[in-house]
Amino acid sequence: MDYKELARKIKDGYNSLKREPIFKYYNITWNQKLGTAEILVENDAGFKAIIIGNTKKSNSRGYMYLVYTNDRKVPFPSVKEIIRRLKVIANRGILADKDAEYFDWREYGSLEMQRIYFSEIIKRAAKTASVKKANHEDEYLEFTDSMIERMDEMDQAVYQMCLTLLELENEEDYAKRFPWNIGIVEEIKESVIQILNENQYRVCHPFIQEEEGNREFCGLDSCGLSECFRHP
Repeated sequence: MDYKELARKIKDGYNSLKREPIFKYYNITWNQKLGTAEILVENDAGFKAIIIGNTKKSNSRGYMYLVYTNDRKVPFPSVKEIIRRLKVIANRGILADKDAEYFDWREYGSLEMQRIYFSEIIKRAAKTASVKKANHEDEYLEFTDSMIERMDEMDQAVYQMCLTLLELENEEDYAKRFPWNIGIVEEIKESVIQILNENQYRVCHPFIQEEEGNREFCGLDSCGLSECFRHP
């Protein structure tokens, strides 16, 4: 995951707003199904904020301020600081910083449910940002929605396996004893894939490879399928 690329995009969004006297919001990511941004930057009359989630009332799963301030003298956070906060939320942690805030979590179900939602948003955006770079045809090569869904499916399967092994049965229990940690999940997933491959079992593990400066989608030789429906 490339949190640096995502954080840089957020910072650039804020810098764009500073130069624009009219626009107050800059959409970083957009959810086509919901018709709304899920990561956006606000700069309005001295109020600065990074918003994660869906602020619309319809179909909303909640939203939060990754950071906010009404003080004109307080600078927008650095890329390094944005990365730190993004990683906390991606790992389903809770930001306790005084300039971060969660909204109406009772209305949207629970804070735990919102944390899962915010994590999904950031993980998906970071995965997309990591490959959103020009290929040899000066076009953008990105993970498709199907590839991202497959990676999320694998991550959740590994996490559920860990909960079973640790005999954690309810959300409150595992939220305290084994909170989401993408580092652990990725390490276990890679080990499992390696073991399966060594025993002649192929796994569809979507990735984008780079050769001689060009980025290409993973091929059928890596997953053993006869046809791919997750990318062109």
